[in-house]
Amino acid sequence: MKSGKRIAALALGAALTLSMTACGGGTANKEDATAKIRAASEKVNAVESMEATMVMEMDMTAMGQKVETDTTMDMVCFNDPMKMKADMTMDMGSLGSVSMSIFAEADGDTYNMYLYDGNTWTSQTATVNMLEQYDAQQSVNLYLDSGAEYISVGTEEINGVTADKYTGVIRGEAMEEVLKASGATTNLESSLGGMVDVSDFYSDLGDMPITVWIDQESGYPVRYFMDMTDVMQSIMGKALNAAMGSVEGAEGVDVSGMMTIDKVEVIMDCTNYNNAADFEIPAEALGA
Repeated sequence: MKSGKRIAALALGAALTLSMTACGGGTANKEDATAKIRAASEKVNAVESMEATMVMEMDMTAMGQKVETDTTMDMVCFNDPMKMKADMTMDMGSLGSVSMSIFAEADGDTYNMYLYDGNTWTSQTATVNMLEQYDAQQSVNLYLDSGAEYISVGTEEINGVTADKYTGVIRGEAMEEVLKASGATTNLESSLGGMVDVSDFYSDLGDMPITVWIDQESGYPVRYFMDMTDVMQSIMGKALNAAMGSVEGAEGVDVSGMMTIDKVEVIMDCTNYNNAADFEIPAEALGA
């Protein structure tokens, strides 16, 4: 009988140990993970240049028809003086593709922004917020700092380096800024034909998961991943209800199946910290 109790106690102890391991090691793990994320953010904030490639997959179903959109953006950014470029391609499958190049540079306290749509250059004065979507350094810092409840979940090989992997969530007031900076809500507004301003629907969205990989040797983040599917579906539902509510005679109409968000995932790989390939803003852009 005593032997049976001893075995049961050992089994219970082993189960508790496994449970603590599966949960990421508890408070100490969270504190260590948060410190590592904070240190990585500080390193990114101090870089003189960097490069990054962002890929966003956004799949929607509208009136039974599926639309799959893959957006790829290659970014290069420099500081002191600030200048950046981003080459973006949006592939919509059978609906075709759209490409655009964006350049920007500091001009005193403001920024000059140049856009090329494949045919024509245009220019405008821009704010920091307008450039955030195309500036790899700003984006990485925003996403790292906006996460909470980070825990360590092991290591992986990412683009030839050994990286520590951390998972966390984005919630609350940070959610709106992250969604705007990612460009996901801009794509959604375009899909809705400008019927509504989705910025009215950022509350009560729940948590959005984020995963970050940090190079063990350099301490720089080399990849982050966000699954925006549930959050964007929530915004879509609210936006559709608001749009239908403004249509006379449409009150009470079930819009749940009209348009759904099936997948929104964003992944960014960051490279060449302090060693980005230099570039010049094209003369055609400067003359626009």
